[in-house]
Amino acid sequence: MVNKAQSWSVHIFTASGAFAGFLSLQAVLNDNVFLAFLWLSVAFFIDGIDGTLARRYKVADNLPEIDGAILDNIVDYLNYVFIPALMVYWFDLVPPQFSLFAVALILIVSCYTFTNTKLKTEDLFFRGFPAVWNIVIFYLFVLDTSQLTNFLAILFFSVMTFVPLKYLHPFRVKEKKVLNLFITAVWGLCCALLLIDLREETTALSAYQNVYYWLWVVLNFYFIYISLERSIFKQIKGK
Repeated sequence: MVNKAQSWSVHIFTASGAFAGFLSLQAVLNDNVFLAFLWLSVAFFIDGIDGTLARRYKVADNLPEIDGAILDNIVDYLNYVFIPALMVYWFDLVPPQFSLFAVALILIVSCYTFTNTKLKTEDLFFRGFPAVWNIVIFYLFVLDTSQLTNFLAILFFSVMTFVPLKYLHPFRVKEKKVLNLFITAVWGLCCALLLIDLREETTALSAYQNVYYWLWVVLNFYFIYISLERSIFKQIKGK
Protein backbone atom coordinates (compact mmCIF):
# COMPACT_ATOMS: atom_id res chain seq x y z
CA MET A 1 0.00 0.00 0.00
CA VAL A 2 2.84 2.37 0.90
CA ASN A 3 4.67 1.53 -2.33
CA LYS A 4 1.58 2.29 -4.41
CA ALA A 5 1.08 5.60 -2.60
CA GLN A 6 4.69 6.56 -3.30
CA SER A 7 4.30 5.59 -6.94
CA TRP A 8 1.11 7.62 -7.32
CA SER A 9 2.92 10.56 -5.73
CA VAL A 10 5.65 10.33 -8.36
CA HIS A 11 3.08 10.30 -11.19
CA ILE A 12 1.26 13.28 -9.67
CA PHE A 13 4.61 15.05 -9.38
CA THR A 14 5.25 14.42 -13.09
CA ALA A 15 1.74 15.57 -14.00
CA SER A 16 2.23 18.78 -12.01
CA GLY A 17 4.57 19.84 -14.79
CA ALA A 18 1.47 20.31 -16.96
CA PHE A 19 0.11 22.85 -14.47
CA ALA A 20 3.47 24.65 -14.51
CA GLY A 21 3.08 24.70 -18.29
CA PHE A 22 -0.38 26.24 -17.97
CA LEU A 23 1.01 29.00 -15.75
CA SER A 24 3.77 29.59 -18.30
CA LEU A 25 1.16 29.78 -21.07
CA GLN A 26 -0.82 32.30 -19.01
CA ALA A 27 2.35 34.39 -18.58
CA VAL A 28 3.00 34.35 -22.34
CA LEU A 29 -0.51 35.64 -23.04
CA ASN A 30 0.15 38.39 -20.48
CA ASP A 31 3.41 39.31 -22.26
CA ASN A 32 5.48 38.38 -19.21
CA VAL A 33 8.64 36.76 -20.56
CA PHE A 34 10.22 36.37 -17.13
CA LEU A 35 7.28 34.48 -15.61
CA ALA A 36 6.85 32.39 -18.75
CA PHE A 37 10.42 31.08 -18.48
CA LEU A 38 10.21 30.84 -14.69
CA TRP A 39 7.34 28.35 -14.92
CA LEU A 40 9.05 26.51 -17.78
CA SER A 41 12.08 26.25 -15.49
CA VAL A 42 9.90 24.71 -12.78
CA ALA A 43 8.61 22.19 -15.32
CA PHE A 44 12.19 21.53 -16.47
CA PHE A 45 13.23 20.83 -12.87
CA ILE A 46 10.31 18.44 -12.38
CA ASP A 47 11.20 16.58 -15.56
CA GLY A 48 14.84 16.44 -14.52
CA ILE A 49 14.21 14.48 -11.34
CA ASP A 50 10.93 12.60 -11.82
CA GLY A 51 12.65 9.81 -13.74
CA THR A 52 15.12 9.29 -10.91
CA LEU A 53 12.24 9.15 -8.43
CA ALA A 54 10.33 6.71 -10.64
CA ARG A 55 13.28 4.33 -10.79
CA ARG A 56 14.00 4.65 -7.08
CA TYR A 57 10.44 3.79 -6.03
CA LYS A 58 9.97 1.20 -8.81
CA VAL A 59 6.88 2.98 -10.10
CA ALA A 60 6.56 0.78 -13.20
CA ASP A 61 6.37 -2.35 -11.03
CA ASN A 62 3.95 -0.89 -8.48
CA LEU A 63 1.60 0.71 -11.03
CA PRO A 64 1.94 -1.29 -14.26
CA GLU A 65 -1.41 0.04 -15.51
CA ILE A 66 -0.02 3.59 -15.74
CA ASP A 67 2.53 4.28 -18.47
CA GLY A 68 4.88 6.85 -16.99
CA ALA A 69 6.70 7.32 -20.30
CA ILE A 70 3.51 8.43 -22.04
CA LEU A 71 2.67 10.77 -19.16
CA ASP A 72 6.15 12.23 -19.33
CA ASN A 73 5.92 12.76 -23.09
CA ILE A 74 2.54 14.52 -22.81
CA VAL A 75 3.91 17.00 -20.27
CA ASP A 76 7.21 17.43 -22.11
CA TYR A 77 5.58 18.15 -25.46
CA LEU A 78 3.56 20.91 -23.83
CA ASN A 79 6.53 22.51 -22.06
CA TYR A 80 9.39 21.76 -24.43
CA VAL A 81 7.58 22.23 -27.74
CA PHE A 82 4.11 23.78 -27.73
CA ILE A 83 4.70 26.71 -25.38
CA PRO A 84 8.09 27.63 -26.93
CA ALA A 85 6.44 27.50 -30.38
CA LEU A 86 3.75 29.86 -29.13
CA MET A 87 6.46 32.19 -27.79
CA VAL A 88 8.05 32.32 -31.24
CA TYR A 89 4.72 33.50 -32.65
CA TRP A 90 3.53 35.67 -29.75
CA PHE A 91 6.76 37.60 -29.24
CA ASP A 92 7.56 38.00 -32.96
CA LEU A 93 10.88 36.20 -32.69
CA VAL A 94 11.16 35.51 -36.42
CA PRO A 95 10.35 37.58 -39.53
CA PRO A 96 6.55 37.87 -39.88
CA GLN A 97 6.47 36.07 -43.25
CA PHE A 98 8.15 33.02 -41.65
CA SER A 99 6.28 33.06 -38.35
CA LEU A 100 3.70 30.33 -38.99
CA PHE A 101 6.24 28.23 -40.89
CA ALA A 102 8.63 28.36 -37.91
CA VAL A 103 5.84 27.35 -35.52
CA ALA A 104 4.73 24.50 -37.78
CA LEU A 105 8.32 23.33 -38.13
CA ILE A 106 8.84 23.17 -34.36
CA LEU A 107 5.54 21.38 -33.72
CA ILE A 108 5.77 18.85 -36.54
CA VAL A 109 9.48 18.00 -36.35
CA SER A 110 9.17 17.48 -32.60
CA CYS A 111 6.46 14.86 -33.18
CA TYR A 112 9.20 12.75 -34.78
CA THR A 113 11.38 13.18 -31.70
CA PHE A 114 8.65 12.11 -29.29
CA THR A 115 7.76 9.02 -31.32
CA ASN A 116 11.31 7.98 -32.18
CA THR A 117 11.92 4.58 -30.53
CA LYS A 118 15.66 5.02 -31.10
CA LEU A 119 15.93 8.44 -29.47
CA LYS A 120 18.25 7.09 -26.76
CA THR A 121 21.57 5.43 -27.57
CA GLU A 122 22.90 2.40 -25.74
CA ASP A 123 25.01 4.66 -23.52
CA LEU A 124 21.86 6.76 -22.78
CA PHE A 125 22.72 9.85 -24.82
CA PHE A 126 20.04 11.46 -26.94
CA ARG A 127 20.39 10.67 -30.64
CA GLY A 128 19.65 13.85 -32.59
CA PHE A 129 18.43 17.16 -31.21
CA PRO A 130 16.02 16.18 -28.40
CA ALA A 131 13.37 18.88 -28.98
CA VAL A 132 14.37 21.05 -26.02
CA TRP A 133 12.93 24.13 -27.70
CA ASN A 134 12.38 25.74 -24.30
CA ILE A 135 16.16 26.03 -23.99
CA VAL A 136 16.63 27.21 -27.58
CA ILE A 137 14.05 29.98 -27.21
CA PHE A 138 15.51 30.99 -23.84
CA TYR A 139 18.92 31.34 -25.51
CA LEU A 140 17.42 33.54 -28.23
CA PHE A 141 16.04 35.88 -25.58
CA VAL A 142 19.30 35.95 -23.61
CA LEU A 143 21.45 36.55 -26.69
CA ASP A 144 18.88 39.04 -28.05
CA THR A 145 19.50 37.87 -31.60
CA SER A 146 17.76 39.24 -34.68
CA GLN A 147 14.56 37.81 -36.14
CA LEU A 148 16.47 36.37 -39.10
CA THR A 149 19.08 34.76 -36.84
CA ASN A 150 16.29 33.27 -34.73
CA PHE A 151 14.65 31.79 -37.81
CA LEU A 152 17.95 30.29 -38.99
CA ALA A 153 18.50 28.81 -35.52
CA ILE A 154 15.08 27.15 -35.65
CA LEU A 155 15.88 25.78 -39.12
CA PHE A 156 19.25 24.52 -37.88
CA PHE A 157 17.92 22.64 -34.85
CA SER A 158 15.04 21.24 -36.89
CA VAL A 159 17.57 19.69 -39.26
CA MET A 160 19.71 18.52 -36.34
CA THR A 161 16.74 16.50 -35.13
CA PHE A 162 17.54 14.02 -37.92
CA VAL A 163 21.33 14.16 -37.62
CA PRO A 164 22.52 11.33 -35.28
CA LEU A 165 24.74 13.55 -33.17
CA LYS A 166 24.80 12.57 -29.49
CA TYR A 167 23.47 15.00 -26.87
CA LEU A 168 24.19 14.59 -23.17
CA HIS A 169 21.48 13.50 -20.75
CA PRO A 170 23.26 14.47 -17.50
CA PHE A 171 20.93 12.45 -15.26
CA ARG A 172 21.20 9.20 -17.24
CA VAL A 173 24.66 9.03 -18.82
CA LYS A 174 26.92 7.13 -16.43
CA GLU A 175 30.30 8.15 -17.82
CA LYS A 176 31.62 11.20 -15.91
CA LYS A 177 28.21 11.52 -14.27
CA VAL A 178 29.39 13.46 -11.22
CA LEU A 179 31.25 15.98 -13.37
CA ASN A 180 28.33 16.30 -15.79
CA LEU A 181 25.85 16.86 -12.96
CA PHE A 182 28.13 19.50 -11.43
CA ILE A 183 28.54 21.30 -14.75
CA THR A 184 24.78 21.10 -15.32
CA ALA A 185 24.09 22.52 -11.86
CA VAL A 186 26.41 25.49 -12.44
CA TRP A 187 24.89 26.00 -15.90
CA GLY A 188 21.43 25.95 -14.32
CA LEU A 189 22.48 28.56 -11.76
CA CYS A 190 23.83 30.79 -14.55
CA CYS A 191 20.58 30.33 -16.46
CA ALA A 192 18.61 31.35 -13.36
CA LEU A 193 20.68 34.54 -13.05
CA LEU A 194 20.25 35.29 -16.76
CA LEU A 195 16.53 34.71 -16.35
CA ILE A 196 16.44 37.35 -13.63
CA ASP A 197 18.16 39.71 -16.07
CA LEU A 198 15.24 39.30 -18.48
CA ARG A 199 13.19 41.37 -16.03
CA GLU A 200 15.28 44.37 -17.14
CA GLU A 201 15.47 45.59 -13.57
CA THR A 202 18.75 46.45 -11.87
CA THR A 203 19.56 44.14 -8.96
CA ALA A 204 22.55 43.57 -6.68
CA LEU A 205 23.58 40.77 -9.03
CA SER A 206 23.77 43.06 -12.05
CA ALA A 207 27.34 44.03 -11.15
CA TYR A 208 28.38 40.41 -11.76
CA GLN A 209 26.47 40.00 -15.02
CA ASN A 210 29.58 39.67 -17.18
CA VAL A 211 30.94 36.97 -14.85
CA TYR A 212 27.98 34.61 -14.96
CA TYR A 213 27.21 35.41 -18.59
CA TRP A 214 30.66 34.35 -19.79
CA LEU A 215 30.72 31.40 -17.43
CA TRP A 216 27.44 30.34 -19.03
CA VAL A 217 29.02 30.69 -22.49
CA VAL A 218 32.01 28.54 -21.50
CA LEU A 219 29.77 25.85 -20.02
CA ASN A 220 27.81 25.69 -23.26
CA PHE A 221 31.04 24.90 -25.07
CA TYR A 222 31.55 22.02 -22.65
CA PHE A 223 28.23 20.49 -23.72
CA ILE A 224 29.13 21.03 -27.37
CA TYR A 225 32.47 19.32 -26.78
CA ILE A 226 30.77 16.32 -25.13
CA SER A 227 28.48 15.94 -28.15
CA LEU A 228 31.33 16.12 -30.64
CA GLU A 229 33.61 13.92 -28.52
CA ARG A 230 31.01 11.15 -28.23
CA SER A 231 29.69 11.44 -31.78
CA ILE A 232 32.78 12.07 -33.88
CA PHE A 233 36.09 12.01 -32.03
CA LYS A 234 35.50 8.62 -30.37
CA GLN A 235 34.49 7.06 -33.67
CA ILE A 236 37.68 8.36 -35.30
CA LYS A 237 39.77 7.00 -32.42
CA GLY A 238 37.93 3.70 -32.66
CA LYS A 239 38.95 3.37 -36.24
